[in-house]
Amino acid sequence: MSRDIDRIIAKLKRKIPSVQVVQLRVSHPGADDDGVWFIQIPGRTETIQIESSTGSCPFLIEADFASERFYGRSVEEVFSKIKMLFA
Repeated sequence: MSRDIDRIIAKLKRKIPSVQVVQLRVSHPGADDDGVWFIQIPGRTETIQIESSTGSCPFLIEADFASERFYGRSVEEVFSKIKMLFA
């Protein structure tokens, strides 16, 4: 069974094929929380970060170009917030 993050990434890639999603690499896998993903669109400098220690909703959504924090309580809500931020 896929996690919410897998469904979010698949949805993003269908809408924006060039999107890049990279999971945080930690120093101590298994001990450190690696539940952070960075989302970028090639040719743009902005980065969006989504965070969930389980890879499932809810996600904390932050952008390096916005001061507000958002929460996504479903795959669709996370996807919509990312689209809104990159618009």
